[in-house]
Amino acid sequence: MTQNDYIHIYDRDLQRLITEMEAYTDPEEIWLVAPMISNSAGHLAQHLIGNLKTFVTEPLAGFPYQRDRDAEFNSKRFSYAELLKELYALKDEVIESIKRIEDVAAPYPKVIKDVHEGQTIDFMLCHLLAHLAYHTGQINYHRRLLGTTVIPAQK
Repeated sequence: MTQNDYIHIYDRDLQRLITEMEAYTDPEEIWLVAPMISNSAGHLAQHLIGNLKTFVTEPLAGFPYQRDRDAEFNSKRFSYAELLKELYALKDEVIESIKRIEDVAAPYPKVIKDVHEGQTIDFMLCHLLAHLAYHTGQINYHRRLLGTTVIPAQK
């Protein structure tokens, strides 16, 4: 894919994540863990913030970030309003990071052996899109399982 393709898809998919989180009618529901589900929407959103800051914004654009992966799943790091603010900021940082890429075919600047040895920036952006979409789908399911209002159709 091209740099512009990634900008378009990350912008779209991060907005989908934000829209899912905004669709909760009761902000406290984002922290509920439904039966037979291991994570709340709030924890999944925190995880996506940590993941994309660790693997996109920090290595590709130098946005400083120190990850605490355990806290992503085990604490409420943000209020509902703060979480939404973080998601909007994340979207802006991810888009800015992708704009700064000179060559998507270049080697990815961070060693992550459990993904794919010798991976390129292109490979990692694609891999991380799949991760984002997977967890956004889980959040959508969580919201619907709890009976929260259906979100309006996308433009």
